[in-house]
Amino acid sequence: MIYLRKRIGDPNIWGKITARSWGVPFIPFAFSNAIKKEAGLYVTDLYREMVKDFQAQWKPYLDTLTVTPFETINGRRNDAYTDYLYPQALPNGDVLALKAGIGDIEQFVILRDGKERRLFTPGFINDSGMLSAVGDRVVWNEFGFDPRWSVRNYSLVKTFEPRRASSRVIGSRKARYGGATLSPDGERVATVRTTTEYQTNLVVLDCEDGRILRVFDNPENHFYSMPRWSSDGKRIVVLKTSREGRTISLVNYDDGTVIDLMEPSDENKGHPVLFGDYVLYNSPITGIDNIFAYHIAEDQIYQITNSRYGALNPSVSPDGRYIYYNEQTRNGLDVVRVPFSPATWRRFMGAEDKVQFYEHLVEQEGAPNVLTKVPNREFPVKKYSKLKGLINPYTWGLTVDTDLTEATLGIASKDILSTMSIDAGYVYDVNERNGAFEAGISYQGWFPIIDLSASLADRTADIGLITFRQIDDDDTVTFQRNVIFDWKEKRLAGGVRIPIIVTNGRFVGNVLFANKVEYTAVSDFQNNVTGDGRLGFPNYIDNGKLISNHFTVDASRLLKRSRRDINSRWGQRVILNLYGTPYGGDFFGNQFSLYALLYFPGLWKHHSFWGYVAHQRTNMRLLNEVSSDQREMYFFRNQVPLPRGQGVSRHERYSGWSANYTFPIWYPDIAIGPLLNLQRLRANLFFDLGYGQSDVTERMSQLWSSTGVELRVDLNMMRFVPQFDIGVRYSRGLSPATSSMELLIGSFRF
Repeated sequence: MIYLRKRIGDPNIWGKITARSWGVPFIPFAFSNAIKKEAGLYVTDLYREMVKDFQAQWKPYLDTLTVTPFETINGRRNDAYTDYLYPQALPNGDVLALKAGIGDIEQFVILRDGKERRLFTPGFINDSGMLSAVGDRVVWNEFGFDPRWSVRNYSLVKTFEPRRASSRVIGSRKARYGGATLSPDGERVATVRTTTEYQTNLVVLDCEDGRILRVFDNPENHFYSMPRWSSDGKRIVVLKTSREGRTISLVNYDDGTVIDLMEPSDENKGHPVLFGDYVLYNSPITGIDNIFAYHIAEDQIYQITNSRYGALNPSVSPDGRYIYYNEQTRNGLDVVRVPFSPATWRRFMGAEDKVQFYEHLVEQEGAPNVLTKVPNREFPVKKYSKLKGLINPYTWGLTVDTDLTEATLGIASKDILSTMSIDAGYVYDVNERNGAFEAGISYQGWFPIIDLSASLADRTADIGLITFRQIDDDDTVTFQRNVIFDWKEKRLAGGVRIPIIVTNGRFVGNVLFANKVEYTAVSDFQNNVTGDGRLGFPNYIDNGKLISNHFTVDASRLLKRSRRDINSRWGQRVILNLYGTPYGGDFFGNQFSLYALLYFPGLWKHHSFWGYVAHQRTNMRLLNEVSSDQREMYFFRNQVPLPRGQGVSRHERYSGWSANYTFPIWYPDIAIGPLLNLQRLRANLFFDLGYGQSDVTERMSQLWSSTGVELRVDLNMMRFVPQFDIGVRYSRGLSPATSSMELLIGSFRF
């Protein structure tokens, strides 16, 4: 943004670009094309030119920079971007840090002599930019989730102690705490509480029972953050942000008085640590983040580090010998240390104007502070009408959703409160190899979600090998054919869903209960033997009206994943489907299906073993069976995965098993212009087994098994954020013996 204004010399250039691109948001590359129209360069060319300009300005400064020597504490095994955040020195000389990166989920690690040991894996951290450890106890902030409303969440104070081997919540599970720091004795936690009315207070909790021991008054409602205790437990240093700017303040624990150590300013100070008469903090005032120390008695600032790319998050070892902090590197933030030696620190007299990037902005705006020119206008306030705002598609976009039995490609939109969603798309049935055009509307403002939908579908049912007898003159000819029925459906459905969030710690947990009633009109029924009709199966599906009920339970518990994890390393998912026809209509049918997905760690990082077990029972009457229910029989869609590469017919009783091993092969990160970005090549080895039994005309049972390999490329298309995958699958059928090669697009196969 800054560079383009400098290049063009027009303060309104970005307004022109956004107006041009937002006018046609549905056209691919609208933003890049708008930049080309206004600036003469596409977005990637503009970026390269900007980098060259910045390098030309920064290189002379960096060439003369004397970098502070330091000792690196952590080691690195590869060049995958990984941060070792918020180092905390422990009394035994170890260093605790929060490790997180493109290939690692967040975890606390112990560092010593370039080696690391995993201590604990937390849940979903609400990163407040700090960590606190005293003795064998560590505290941090973690998200808490409402069981029903996904946009209602909390920020909890959590603690872990190795002797207890598990984490626990300190204080309320429905509070919103930001930042957490342990007192020197490890018995109290200072944290910042924010209410839903945006009132902020510094509070102190008891570590054992979570009681609020102290609430510090804040009548001006300044924003407090990143508190730290003094070594004697009598004061708390904290960042204070007000209308005048940001400063570092000292809070007296006994009487609650607050003393500002510096004048408030626009300087983005962060991570204050009180040690003796010094307050250490990081600041970008020199143009690069560095560690500074404020001497309280002298009222003087000293610069501790001179970093090439950035120094952040200082802490002092318990014995006062070392300062630990994060040093920015090409592959992430390292934990480093320097001696605590005030004699070597440089008195900071103010930032030198090494490199400036904003002179042209001041010139274009005509003022050094553009906020002084913002009009002080008061806008009218009125109550929001939920009814009028239901149909308000403020956001829409492409959606892709795949699993082992179906894949969906469509568009979706939501209203501004995310209570009404509208979607439409094509749902492809992986097993039947056909699909349906569907559209739905969902109201999510009540405890149960109300769903309405409509669809136009093609259906197929393979009921297996059937023996036929045909009279030809005086002879009876017997032959066998694999019977396949095809038909079309028009469907209307309405129902309710109750999603329950059971996420706890590092595992993502969800349970869904759903029930819907469907009205389906069946037409164009035909078979592959004679064409039209039921082919002598009087109780089987034909044209007519179906009124059915569908009940679902979907429960999952999956370990959170890093960006490079293909599957969860640990997890389970169970899906139950019950179909029936209790409301009358022209058809009779019922189906029960249950399958479970299981995930396990692989032999190496980002590798995984996974598989499923499945069972399905479908009502299939015997030929000419006499029943009190004279309605024709209906085939519900298959709901369980089937052996890959095999043509599996429908059976009354079907059981399936699968074992898979998935692993990455290569991370190319290659961009093919604006069309494709190739992120990863991965493979999956599989063995599938299925066994079906039926009593349709004569007792039949059949075993299917297959093995093979899948190769997939994960990619982004046309700069869309959602990730797609395409690939190929080679399947070798063992029983029956066959082989096939298929093109894969997500869960689609061709």
